[in-house]
Amino acid sequence: MKKIFTLVSLSLIYVVTAGAQTFNLFPTEDVDANGWLWFDTAEKISKYVGLCDEDNYTVDPNGKVVQMAFANITPDYPETIASADAIGVGTDSEFGSEGAIKGAVIMAPSSAQMTANGGVIILNLPSCSSIGLYLSSEYSMMGRTLMLTPGKDMSIDDSPAGADSWTGSTKVIYTRATVFGKLSNAGHFKWETAATQNNGNNTDVTFVSDNAVYFGLQNCNRYPIYVHGIKVTTPKQETLGVKGIAAVTDDDMARVYSLDGKYMGLRDADKNLAKGIYVVKHGDKTRKVIAK
Repeated sequence: MKKIFTLVSLSLIYVVTAGAQTFNLFPTEDVDANGWLWFDTAEKISKYVGLCDEDNYTVDPNGKVVQMAFANITPDYPETIASADAIGVGTDSEFGSEGAIKGAVIMAPSSAQMTANGGVIILNLPSCSSIGLYLSSEYSMMGRTLMLTPGKDMSIDDSPAGADSWTGSTKVIYTRATVFGKLSNAGHFKWETAATQNNGNNTDVTFVSDNAVYFGLQNCNRYPIYVHGIKVTTPKQETLGVKGIAAVTDDDMARVYSLDGKYMGLRDADKNLAKGIYVVKHGDKTRKVIAK
């Protein structure tokens, strides 16, 4: 089911890195002194985190900056969720122990170790200089980074005939999903080179771009991965397009009704619906959606 969101206005802070001018994607009031956005309050999660285009199982280019995708495992399709109250593992890999961080986007586990069907965190970026992710897990972290295409299912490899695998609409850029090659051991992993690491068939592809880019990190292990914080820099000041300039109003949001016409409220990132069929009205458009 497609989730409808409107991007909020994002002011940007100036950063100097290795002599090059870059800009933090997030405003100063929401990041720490080093430019990291932590998912430690419900307000920040509501502001920046939403769901992907679930109809097409890919990025929603009109959605939130951070998007969550379920694990593609039938029949339950375990959800990737965000919670300001979630407690990750400490430095000894035990939940809640010393060093544990509060607040996270929790990537759903895959169906088995070294299997590429787990939950995904997506970054819907207007441009990109660097991507940092702060992760924790009770077990070795395995995953792969994906360059996504709007409208194209990230689980389907439509590579041209005779070409290397995963060089089509969904591109696998970096894979560390075996016991011999993993993202990190259990515990904490501060990964600041996610935008530039590449070991796949798409060696000429990079997330570093002056234009819009859609980054995905997919969990490839049967244990959840906690994404506690992110840091994104861009090569130019970004306001995330025209839609990001205006403040969000009730008119910008979708109105939800039950099939018998009962008004269910406005749709935003923290408005969850029980399973069923609903009518969604957004501007002059009306459609039915199924909440699973």
